[in-house]
Amino acid sequence: MRVVVTRPIRSGQKTATLLRERGHQPILLPMTEPVYKTDVTRETLARKPAALAVTSAEAIRALSASSVDLSNHLDRPLFAVGEATAKAARDIGFRTIISGDGDGVALARLVQTTFKPQASKPAPDDGSPHLLYLAGRPREGGFESTLAENAIRVSVAEIYEMQPVHWERPTLQARFEPLPDVVLLYSRETARIFFELSDRLDLAPLISAIRFICISENVLDVVPAIHRSRALASATPREDAMFHLLDRGTGT
Repeated sequence: MRVVVTRPIRSGQKTATLLRERGHQPILLPMTEPVYKTDVTRETLARKPAALAVTSAEAIRALSASSVDLSNHLDRPLFAVGEATAKAARDIGFRTIISGDGDGVALARLVQTTFKPQASKPAPDDGSPHLLYLAGRPREGGFESTLAENAIRVSVAEIYEMQPVHWERPTLQARFEPLPDVVLLYSRETARIFFELSDRLDLAPLISAIRFICISENVLDVVPAIHRSRALASATPREDAMFHLLDRGTGT
């Protein structure tokens, strides 16, 4: 099957490798690209938090790209949204990683059960946060809102920003020939940009028969009603669950 991968290019390349191993033909079509904020990263890590949290491997790449000395932070507990993000953290030297089940809400619940006893202690005298969330913009907010509901203090640092990739219709037409079978959608923002792009460039004839596989019901909600009958959401917010739906569609 021809499968459109809408992730940022570095993550998309990893997905493409996995798809080829399954016998599919990936089409890389990133909807966003990261802009890293080195100054914010440097200033933020100088605050020496008790623990770190990340809901995307892009945050780990932002740390790595910042050239900030991480040696004083590698033993701090790091809460990672899922195994792929946890692996990225291990790869740059973090040693105490607590991995969640794939989305921000699940990670916040993990923080609640693992980290909450520390949240009741007085804040450090130097103003350092108990839990520092290394975040990007835009984001869905489930991690922060769930922590707030449980009165867990968290400091947020936006160390990268995802900006839309500029695509023109001739380039997209070339990538959509022959027509893809499936588009993989990994976030609400990715889905929003994809369908806005479709409207702006009048891509309706190109995507009228394509199926969409979303990483969660939350992302599925962004799929326009006209395409909803051809869209599915994975049972858990993980890429392997998306691949399960993809393989099921091919009869494997």
